[in-house]
Amino acid sequence: MKVYLSTKAQKALENLPEESRNRIESKISELGETPYPPGCKKLRGAPSSYRLRVGVYRILYTLVGRDTIVVFKIAPRGSAYD
Repeated sequence: MKVYLSTKAQKALENLPEESRNRIESKISELGETPYPPGCKKLRGAPSSYRLRVGVYRILYTLVGRDTIVVFKIAPRGSAYD
């Protein structure tokens, strides 16, 4: 599968501390292998959108078609769902 980051998600990733950024990048690369990794949860009210927990951060992504994942938000838990 192909994984794309939205502009907003890319900026958020660049502004994270290096350790957190490395952990999140490895989780995003895992999404390319399986769109439903252990620990992912479906978001209510949003068709084919999921969240993945990485420490205090959340990766919000959606499945587009059969072979594309778009990460649309990376944020701390408190502000991830705004």
